[in-house]
Amino acid sequence: MARQAAEKRISPRIAVAAPTTMKWGVEKLFGYVETVNLGGLYVAADRLPELGEYVDLIFSLPGNPKTFRVRASVVHTDPLGASHRPGFGARFERPPVGFLEAIKDLGRDH
Repeated sequence: MARQAAEKRISPRIAVAAPTTMKWGVEKLFGYVETVNLGGLYVAADRLPELGEYVDLIFSLPGNPKTFRVRASVVHTDPLGASHRPGFGARFERPPVGFLEAIKDLGRDH
């Protein structure tokens, strides 16, 4: 099953370790974007949103001076941190102009 999920990814995951402010519902918290690709990201956090919830994140990518405001929908949660720190995976919803290009540029650097 894990192999199939990896094959469905539209681009490889890139490790970023970028601090982020995130908001869903009335919650406003801090976390770390651990990995990103063209379809979504994984955020390490102490408190997790529910599956299907929309999360607004504000963060910068390494080597890029621009701060991005991104909306994503939660597609998986990992409260125990089975393979990494506890957190959640989310899929981007209409990413802002220039954001996907910034991810592509980041991928070229790795």
